[in-house]
Amino acid sequence: MNRRRGMTKGDRRERAIVETAKELLQLVPPGQITVDRLAAGAGISRSSFYFYFDSKSAVLEALLDEIAQEMEEAARGWLDGAGDDPAALRKALGVSARLWREHGSLLRPALLGEEEEFAGFRARVVEGYIGQAAARIGRERAEGRAPEGPPQDGLARALVRMKFAVLAEDQSAQAIETCAVVITRAIYA
Repeated sequence: MNRRRGMTKGDRRERAIVETAKELLQLVPPGQITVDRLAAGAGISRSSFYFYFDSKSAVLEALLDEIAQEMEEAARGWLDGAGDDPAALRKALGVSARLWREHGSLLRPALLGEEEEFAGFRARVVEGYIGQAAARIGRERAEGRAPEGPPQDGLARALVRMKFAVLAEDQSAQAIETCAVVITRAIYA
């Protein structure tokens, strides 16, 4: 029985396209990235590019999905946890800040902008975070660890949007601390 080990040639080419997008985003805004630049950076022809991705937007969404997955994995400890857990919250915020620092030129239009090209991603990720944060707030209130307050969905929406807006502009330790304090006070005070 022959088993494939590692990445196939196609997997490596697809990965090269996504890595090229990462590199280009360090130099130019998303709107200046073209299929030709992605294909050239990956060492393939324009026609070969379309074997792996339907469009430039599909490449950017693949990269955004990777970033969102890393952000969500880091947040999982806090979102699934219980009680006031400042270490888990700060850890999640720290990873988010690093990802905003590394990928802000793509995250800003994808999560905070109104570009139609990112509408599906924005709805899925932002609403997903809001739903998870609302569930955390609801559990904390049901267990008596957090007082009743504004509706949990509205509070979660405000906190998630605040976190994205703050970290989009400032990824410093002070910004992380500010977000942590605001989130904690909003839920537990």
